[in-house]
Amino acid sequence: MRVRAALMDADLRVRIGERELGDPGPGSVLVKVDWAGVCGSDLHAIETGEWISEWPATLGHEVSGRVEALGEGVELALGTPVVIDSRIPCMECEGCATDPDRCTRVTVLGEACPGGFATHVLVPARSAHPVPANLQGEDAVLAAPLAVAFHAISRAPSSPSSVLVLGHGPLGALLHIELRRRFPQVEVSVAEPAPRRAELATALGARCVAEASSLSAAAFDLVIDAAGYRDALGDAVRTVRDGGTILLVALAGEPAGVGLKAVVQRRITIAGINAFIDELPEAIMALSAEPWRYRPVITHAIGLEELPDAIDKEAIRATAVKVLVHP
Repeated sequence: MRVRAALMDADLRVRIGERELGDPGPGSVLVKVDWAGVCGSDLHAIETGEWISEWPATLGHEVSGRVEALGEGVELALGTPVVIDSRIPCMECEGCATDPDRCTRVTVLGEACPGGFATHVLVPARSAHPVPANLQGEDAVLAAPLAVAFHAISRAPSSPSSVLVLGHGPLGALLHIELRRRFPQVEVSVAEPAPRRAELATALGARCVAEASSLSAAAFDLVIDAAGYRDALGDAVRTVRDGGTILLVALAGEPAGVGLKAVVQRRITIAGINAFIDELPEAIMALSAEPWRYRPVITHAIGLEELPDAIDKEAIRATAVKVLVHP
């Protein structure tokens, strides 16, 4: 079938057009997209072309929608509201033999195959997670980034008293919200120069500064880098307490010039967080129970036709937190 989609060509320009999607084969489903979230990794792919395996590409890996057609052997009912797990396991590696959630050669919807910035998306049925009837699609689409936040916090100290979040974009904001939910007494500070994002951080109860350089050294039990700017790891090492933890969730593109002597002598733990493992169902349930809690991260909703003019990386960072696309 022909579907309307955002198409990114090899010159990294995005246009709206049509692409062909096949009928769902055995074990696959066709999902009519209700909402798709714009993620920082989408912006990175648009800027660099990294990770794309076919052109033109249709990005978008944070997707909520409804099952419209079924392949052979699929038990989902037509019309079932779902959230898509964007990870595509290879089903051949040693990790997949144990659990596809632990695939060592995992690829991602929108990069390895056409994604959710379209009216429809074709995915393996195992990737389509039903959501409760009370959960609206515009809230459900936050499930994947919230699952990343859940996975990150699982690597954090059990009860931090002070946390610094570097960057208050969509993931930084969800981490902030979830930290306050799990640890109501925790003191959260945020370093964020963009006024719209800083405003949200303050509204959610954080002490907010424009630059981490203005914060005292060795002040925080936990520092989370959700920004990935050039000196982010250096700022994290400087501001984390001796024996504290640093979580890296941003896809930083620059080498980090950090003296390892200080890391060793101060017994600092540094952990890299990549996506999630099995936290997606938990994130769906949290959104279903308290959608109001996470909804403040959504600042913009646009139509598919508006997407090419809305994806300027710096403009999004300056004026928006989470942008949703409604095909």
